[in-house]
Amino acid sequence: MSNELKKLHDEFKAMKSEAAGFLSNVRDNEFNKRPPGNGWSIAECIDHLIVTGDDYCNVFEAGLKKLEEKDLRYTGEMKYSWFGRKFIANVEPPVKRKFKSPGKWKPDSKINKAKATAAYLQLQERWMELVERSAPWDLTKIKLPSPAVSWIKFSAFVILAVNSAHQRRHLEQAKNVKRNIK
Repeated sequence: MSNELKKLHDEFKAMKSEAAGFLSNVRDNEFNKRPPGNGWSIAECIDHLIVTGDDYCNVFEAGLKKLEEKDLRYTGEMKYSWFGRKFIANVEPPVKRKFKSPGKWKPDSKINKAKATAAYLQLQERWMELVERSAPWDLTKIKLPSPAVSWIKFSAFVILAVNSAHQRRHLEQAKNVKRNIK
C-alpha cells in the first residue's frame, strides 16, 4: 500500500477508535439534544456522516470498478489537484466556513444512539476496506462526481481525503456539542 493510502487508512482507523471512545461517553439523553443556538445535536452530526459516507462509498466503489476494468495501476506518488486541496481545506477542521448541507444529507433529528454508533463504526470499516482494495490502483486517474453536486468531479484519491477531513470536521462539531450542552 502506498504511503498516501496508508495515511488515509490510518486516519479512518483513528476516527473509528476516537468515535467509539467519544460515543461511549455520551449519555443517551445527550445524544439527540441540540446545543444552545439550535445547532446540530451529536446524533445529527453522526447521522450526517453516515448518510454522506454511504453515498461517497458507493461513488468510490463504482470508481474502483472502472479503475480495475481499465487496469489503471498505481505507478508512483499520488497528488491532489489544486481544486482538490482547496476543497479538502474547506472541510478540514477547524471550521473556517460553514456550508448548508444539501437536502438529501440533512440529518435525522431523533436517532437511536446504539444503532447510529454501530452504523458509524461500520462505515469506518467500509472505508478502510475500500482503501485496502485501492492499493494496486492509481486513484488519481479517474474522476468521480460528487454525490451532492454531480457537476463537481474529484479524483478517487481526493474523494478519500475529502471524506476523512469531513469526518474530522463533524466529529469535532459533535465534541463541541457535548462540551456545550447542559
